[in-house]
Amino acid sequence: MKTEPNDQAFATPNGLTKREYFAALAMQGMLANENSWHVSEYTIAQAAIGQADALINELNKENQQ
Repeated sequence: MKTEPNDQAFATPNGLTKREYFAALAMQGMLANENSWHVSEYTIAQAAIGQADALINELNKENQQ
């Protein structure tokens, strides 16, 4: 089954998409490291989105096997 970035992460209407949820988890991890606090908010947000997209891409590769 393919992982679609815009599918709902949870079975609630108007909830987070999988992409948003994965990005939020990645951002939470980054911000838990005090060494990343000197990095701009924009950079952390972009990195979190990149991590979410990478995870979705890898999940889809596994599903093709």
